[in-house]
Amino acid sequence: MSQRTFTLPLRLASSSRPQSQYVCRRCLATQSTNTHPSTGVYQTPWLPEGTPLPENYDPSLPFEKRTLSETGEDGKPQHYRLTKTDWYLKKGLPHAIPPQYLQHSTASHLAHEERQQREKFQDHKEILGVVVSSGKMDRTVKVRLPGQRFERKVGKYFSAPTNHLVHDPNNSLITGDVVFLHRLNVSKTVKHVVASIKTPFGKPIADRPHIPTPDERLAAYKEARFGKLKRRSLRRRAAQGEAEAINELREMGLDPGHNVAAGKGETYGLQPNIGKTRDAGKGAIRGQKGQKLPKGVLPGGKHEVGKIDERARHNKEAAMKMNEMAEGSLLEAKEKGEELEQQGVGADPKSDVTMSRGRAD
Repeated sequence: MSQRTFTLPLRLASSSRPQSQYVCRRCLATQSTNTHPSTGVYQTPWLPEGTPLPENYDPSLPFEKRTLSETGEDGKPQHYRLTKTDWYLKKGLPHAIPPQYLQHSTASHLAHEERQQREKFQDHKEILGVVVSSGKMDRTVKVRLPGQRFERKVGKYFSAPTNHLVHDPNNSLITGDVVFLHRLNVSKTVKHVVASIKTPFGKPIADRPHIPTPDERLAAYKEARFGKLKRRSLRRRAAQGEAEAINELREMGLDPGHNVAAGKGETYGLQPNIGKTRDAGKGAIRGQKGQKLPKGVLPGGKHEVGKIDERARHNKEAAMKMNEMAEGSLLEAKEKGEELEQQGVGADPKSDVTMSRGRAD
């Protein structure tokens, strides 16, 4: 015996449309106004600038062995921190370092991989030059390097100096200084950096701004790289909807959604030959908005406007095609009318001839 089907009235059915499962968690996190500011004072892992170094300061030692001579209040040994330069030198990067930063470094407390990379480089030859122009460009001077050219007709060498733009980080050089240079790709036209002053001209070296050493240049490079890698990691975590990463980017004065690529639709992230989607947190930002459109197609299905000559050629070809179709239709209608007249049937279906004799079809 069949049972009666139980039905619900329509007024109990939900009229709201169910939400899509493709929700951008980054958008939900950025809309929240709750921020969690960090409480407490942040202490840098290196010594503040200007702090006197302990007598037994040795950056090559591990943290457990970097102890002070005096003990703390609880009787335990106190550990001292490294300077900012030594701290960055000791911390290894996850990628290779350009040779121009490593081949001049003399620090013994670099990471093991970086020391192995430095051992593969050959010693750099000394580059000695004279400053011939300074003060015209910020942190850039012109240095003349000696050189010779050989004349085959005479069979002799003649002087042929060359001028190079050199990077001066702290504007320490003046015209007339004899300086040592190191190769370093600073910009498209600046390929050298000042290493040290051999013979100053006029103003003594002690009264000039400090010239960074090769180890300080390497530490500055690693500091910039670590900052970039940190921001990249925070942006990736923020794209997955982590509120902590978004708040940290805001504290740094950065937009969490800046330079974030738009999603590619619901089909993006499908595993090949399976059809199952990956985790939404590990895939791209999903959603119907911002989907990738075919080339030459604008939002709404419209095609982008091309050049004037291309549009004119296209319109002319379309007009010629339409004219040919119209002429063919007129010719076909004329031939059809003549055939009907020969059969004694008028072209007008409601004419007297058609009504009396009947229609041909």
